[in-house]
Amino acid sequence: MTEPPPSEGKLAAAASVVKGLSLTNVLVIALLAMIAIPTYLAYKMLNDPAVMDRLLSSYKELPNGSGCVLREVKERGGPDLWAISTGFAFHGSDRWYVAVGLTHPPDANDLTSHCETLKRIADTLTQPPP
Repeated sequence: MTEPPPSEGKLAAAASVVKGLSLTNVLVIALLAMIAIPTYLAYKMLNDPAVMDRLLSSYKELPNGSGCVLREVKERGGPDLWAISTGFAFHGSDRWYVAVGLTHPPDANDLTSHCETLKRIADTLTQPPP
């Protein structure tokens, strides 16, 4: 019976694998690393909410029953802003609005109050002068 060869250490096994690599194998491994590392970093960056907040703006029209439009906007890296607006004139594809801008989300009372005030202003703007 033959005895199994003495087991090599992990370092010696790794060294023998590296010795067995050809130049083509080394170049392919280097190319894969050059592609994989930036791809992984981009993936991590695009899944980070803080980074995406710095890169993207957002705009939403929120439904409500007041007769005015409630909009929530956020510029790149800036704070959330809200606007309550109502239209008062149009010509072709042009639209004119009056709005109030807020730095805090409006509650139902704010929405109703601001909407009524905006409607009064819009009515005043559309009336002919006396």
